[in-house]
Amino acid sequence: MQILQAYDEMFMQYALSLAAKGWGKTGINPLVGAVIVKNHRIVGQGFHRRIGEAHAEIVALTQAGIQAQNADLYVNLEPCCIQGYTPPCVNTIIASGIRRVFVGTPDPNPAVNCRGILTLRRHNIEVVENVLNMQAMTLNHWYQKYIVTRIPYVIIKIAMTKDMKISGFPAKYVTSEPSRRYVHALRSQVDAVLVGINTVYVDNPLLTDRLVGRHNPARIVIDPHLRIPLNANFLSPNARRIIITKPTSGQEKIQELKRLGAEMLFLEDAHYSAQDILSNIGKLKISSVLVEGGAETFADFLKGKCYDELYIFIAPSTAPKGIAIQLDREIFEKNAPERIGEDLLYHVYRNN
Repeated sequence: MQILQAYDEMFMQYALSLAAKGWGKTGINPLVGAVIVKNHRIVGQGFHRRIGEAHAEIVALTQAGIQAQNADLYVNLEPCCIQGYTPPCVNTIIASGIRRVFVGTPDPNPAVNCRGILTLRRHNIEVVENVLNMQAMTLNHWYQKYIVTRIPYVIIKIAMTKDMKISGFPAKYVTSEPSRRYVHALRSQVDAVLVGINTVYVDNPLLTDRLVGRHNPARIVIDPHLRIPLNANFLSPNARRIIITKPTSGQEKIQELKRLGAEMLFLEDAHYSAQDILSNIGKLKISSVLVEGGAETFADFLKGKCYDELYIFIAPSTAPKGIAIQLDREIFEKNAPERIGEDLLYHVYRNN
């Protein structure tokens, strides 16, 4: 029995590794990998590559062909039973002759929520649930939140000096290249990066994942008075660009920005709450956001506890004249840092 369990976990682990290949490209869809095994041999495998394309199970079944008959399917998330961008996967699984399905975790989507598993069982397909359940849930933690609440999963990234300054340092970057590469990897895993207009206006950041080259997320700027320069790097056409502003902003500039391919998200107030921003971003089918500054934006999201994870990079330098940021001392007292290059990284999950 223990040997069989280890065997099943090995194939589920492989399905999870396949699923992770879709990071940043599946949009509001979850990360899913699938492996088909027959006579102890993999005969089909696949992962969900991007939103709108075939689901992992269909890719694996297509590869397996007739070898799927009486085979086992390992998939980290419950197969879907609803029509979305593609047809329900359970129908194809049933038609393929698969004899047994191993599932990492149920799909929290209220429209699915174990209905896929029940459908398979009604068609006499054995289903083994909760194989590597915690790993499967962790992989899609952002999806677990968004599909139920329609509020994006939020990560805040702060890079600062050891005297807690986020500006005022002489070089362009305060942290080392390993830390910046780490941040670019984070960017490649989210739907969007969000900043305030001061960050765009002063720093003119690229907000790309250029150091890892996997996936440029959408870019979002909070710009109530539409101050964004028309030549800002933010507006480069290598990703989706969204500007949050007032509907009464200058119509001529709005039209110019639209011609450059930017989307406008109109909110009424001059100062928007972090919760309002996230609610409206969620309506744009953005399921995860990396907040990267500046000081006012950080303060709003931290004060409202509108985040799920916090990454704090601390460089070994100081900036006496820079802008300081106020953080709860418990973050540093209760969490052990990791060393990234010459910097320290505190990674914290918010306690609800």
